[in-house]
Amino acid sequence: MKKFGGTAFSGLSLFAGFVLPAACAGQEAAHQPPQQAQLTQAISTPERQAPPEPLSPAARAILKERMASHARDMGELVSAIMLLKYPEIAQRADAIAADVNLSRPVTGDATELNSSLPEKFFVRQDDLKAAARVLGNSARNLDPYRVANAYGKLSEACVRCHADYRPRD
Repeated sequence: MKKFGGTAFSGLSLFAGFVLPAACAGQEAAHQPPQQAQLTQAISTPERQAPPEPLSPAARAILKERMASHARDMGELVSAIMLLKYPEIAQRADAIAADVNLSRPVTGDATELNSSLPEKFFVRQDDLKAAARVLGNSARNLDPYRVANAYGKLSEACVRCHADYRPRD
């Protein structure tokens, strides 16, 4: 077996230590998942020109309880997504879609609790439900990129509603 000389070994070390990493650094976003843009949008602060839209104290109380439930669901969903546990992702997404069920007021009767919620709230709720359904279907198709993209849309729906109605801390 032949030994490497000091100069040849040093040259090989320099090549491996500096040239190869520099070559890899030039490959910027080629290997970035397609959901990167959605993630960035979902975690960015939405633009809001005015303070949050007002909600009645009764509506806030009901929503506060629901938001605690959603927070648990989203936390468990993130854990399942990070480990690509597709059955659990589908189950959590389906649970979120099923729990998003405040109905639009049927009449203009002020005694209906839901009449204190503006129409825009129901539009945001519909967006959330649709995004949760897409996420559940993506998980059932075992497609990690569609799962990631759908989760970005689900998170975006949450953030947009919070931007509209949640007071800033």
